[in-house]
Order: sequence, then C-alpha cells, then structure tokens
Amino acid sequence: MTPRAWSRLAVVAVVALVVQVGVLDQVIVLGAHADVMVVLVGAAGAIAGPSRGATIGFVLGLVADLVVPTTYGLSSLTFVLVGFAAGLVRSLPGDRDGRSVQLATCIAAAAVGTFVYALLGALLGQSIALDRQVVVVALVVTLGSVVLGVPSVQALRWALSGADRTEAAHPVPSGGSATR
Repeated sequence: MTPRAWSRLAVVAVVALVVQVGVLDQVIVLGAHADVMVVLVGAAGAIAGPSRGATIGFVLGLVADLVVPTTYGLSSLTFVLVGFAAGLVRSLPGDRDGRSVQLATCIAAAAVGTFVYALLGALLGQSIALDRQVVVVALVVTLGSVVLGVPSVQALRWALSGADRTEAAHPVPSGGSATR
C-alpha cells in the first residue's frame, strides 16, 4: 500500500474511533452498542482481500484496543482473523467486488467478529461470559452494521483508492521467488 493510502486509513481509523466513543458507545440497546471498528475490518477484507484485510484489521484492532477495558491486543487478534476471513470471500470465484457483496460481508463480519471476540476473551481469561448476552450483543452489533456498512465500505474504498499503484508497477509472481 502507498503512504497516501496508509495516511487515509489513519484518518478513517481516527474518525471511526471518535464516532465509536462519542456516539455509538452512548446508544445502548439491550445492554449493547454498535461497533463501527469491526464493520470497517469487514469492509477492508471485502475490498482489499485476505492479506491486506488482516493487516488493516491488525491496525484497526490496535486503535480499537485504546478504548476497551480488556487485554491490549484482543481486538487486534480478533480483527486479524475477521479481516482475513472477510478477504477470503473476495477471493471466491465469481464477481465479489459488488457493493452488495461487500455490504453483506461487513454484516457477517460484525456478527462473526462479536462471537470470536467473546470466545478469544474467554480463552484468555477475560471476564467475558459466553452466555446468551453474547447473542444479544452480536444481534445489536449486527443490526448496527446494517446501518454502518455502507459508510464503512465507502470510507475504505476512499482510503484504499490508488493503493495498488506501486505494486502494479513492480509485479511479483505469486507462489514463490521474484527471481524466476
């Protein structure tokens, strides 16, 4: 990715964090709130593929971990897995670059990401209980992702626009050494 794409991604991450803390964390429904960061990770994977989705997920997870009261790195670990999985959808055969597929990927990433976060937290000894409240949280996060999905996809498309220019200029053969 180009430095310009990274700087745009930093702007998206900071704006998303401000929206998360300033707005979304204040809107509590059934004891839970929407999570824009996991939706952004789903969008990153759907737009950029598995490798970049995981990389962007790691960075967004580090940013998200600044404001959550759990072990630092838990969001990053979760977002790496979610970004990679969302990117795998893009690599399936057929047309996966449509906005509807990207939106659906964001919604699925929000649901799966919530369960993965809870599972990893429980495995790491956090005070996250794997009970029916996790299902309620996943439902609220998923419904929030329906609203947040379109702006997230647009923000990531903007942030990553032109990110492939340098890689296209210096192609590396897949599956091995560039010296072939």
